[in-house]
Amino acid sequence: MLNAPEHLVAEILDGTLYTHPRPAGPHSEAASVLGMDLGGPFHRGRGGPGGWLILDEPELHLGPDILVPDLAG
Repeated sequence: MLNAPEHLVAEILDGTLYTHPRPAGPHSEAASVLGMDLGGPFHRGRGGPGGWLILDEPELHLGPDILVPDLAG
């Protein structure tokens, strides 16, 4: 179990726990707009390949590492 405050984003990379605050307004807006731009062609296939799942801030478990990217596809 992670020992991190619930209001912080917690990630583990190479066995080290890193925490940081949730993104501020401009960062969140940029990530949201990028997700909308990617959603049409990649998720829905409008002008692109389709078939992708685009997620905002998913918790990814990659071996021993736990990461929370802004967007993942």
